[in-house]
Amino acid sequence: MTGSEATWIALMVAIYASTHSTVWMSAALFVTIAGQGVATPLLGGLGDRMDRRKLMIGSELSAAVVCAAMTFTHTPLALVVLALLASVAQSPFIAASTAAVPNLIGSEGLSWANSQLAIGRNAGALLGPLVGGVMSGLIDPYVVFGANAVCFTASAALIWTVHGTFADPERSRLDEEQHEGLRAGFVFIWGDTVLRLMTLAWVVLLFLLGPVLVAELPLAHSFGAGSAGYGVLVACWGGGAIVGSFFGRRLAAFHERATMVIGAALIGAGFATVALAPMFGFALAGMAGAGAAEGAVSVAEQGILQRRTPDAVRSRATAASEAAVMCAFALSFPSAGFLIDLLGVRGVYMMGAVGCGLSALILVYSMRALGASREVAAAV
Repeated sequence: MTGSEATWIALMVAIYASTHSTVWMSAALFVTIAGQGVATPLLGGLGDRMDRRKLMIGSELSAAVVCAAMTFTHTPLALVVLALLASVAQSPFIAASTAAVPNLIGSEGLSWANSQLAIGRNAGALLGPLVGGVMSGLIDPYVVFGANAVCFTASAALIWTVHGTFADPERSRLDEEQHEGLRAGFVFIWGDTVLRLMTLAWVVLLFLLGPVLVAELPLAHSFGAGSAGYGVLVACWGGGAIVGSFFGRRLAAFHERATMVIGAALIGAGFATVALAPMFGFALAGMAGAGAAEGAVSVAEQGILQRRTPDAVRSRATAASEAAVMCAFALSFPSAGFLIDLLGVRGVYMMGAVGCGLSALILVYSMRALGASREVAAAV
């Protein structure tokens, strides 16, 4: 995550330096995120058919090769194409790793395990923008691409050292027959009211949130903070998310519902703070608060998804949910430049806050369904 987040910053800096265009930045984000959204259900489902550990290693090494190629590429179009390939290479990783966790740790330790993983991801989200912003500003963004190739290789080596059960050896042939084909993940998500509404909530949120990513660099420039300030702004999200992930470690199953709803609302409050910030410090505080809420929400969300999906279809269900969310996120970027021109950089942060509010309303109904299903299970 450190290398990937640093590369996002470096990619935005390199493209903005070459084009001075938010349209190009929007295009880069759209192509890479949409590509990952399309590739995820196709390649993410491999985690239900292949050795998840080997699949994760292959994903990391493939991404390392692409990032190495980016160090020798100096045109915006070529950078966007290679960034797309890197996103596709990474697409099996999240689904396979999420599906493996219940097998490695057991259902009773899911909140703790998901918190541990979230802390690792969010530590990378904190360090990566700082490293990317500073290296891009003081040295060169292309150095960051090479460093990320090293990070992916190191990640693959670390995964190789993990020993345990990555898939349920006891899953039945009946489970596998009930969930055949690439579309099985979408069918499962659609058929489960809790997961369907939860996915819809994130689709709504991210569809209105995408322009915020494009607005981050112009916002930092508007405060006179430059590319280093851009890195700090994004890092505040990561720092807050680490705090939220620690909170998530202590989540019991009965706290997950409140965490999901309140957390989505608090993310919106953080973005509203950024939109109204009179100085850069307030904007940083707003991002940190939003990140903290997202860190807790992500732990709760992962636990709910993992508990409600059988191992035979867990990779494909995770991939289906990710694909829906990533495609919605990607579709928000083509209009990002126009919206920034229309609403201003602060206006798109307020639009993101509205998206979070709508998401929280949808999650109210999703969590009610979750509570009802647990009451039925307890009665049985």
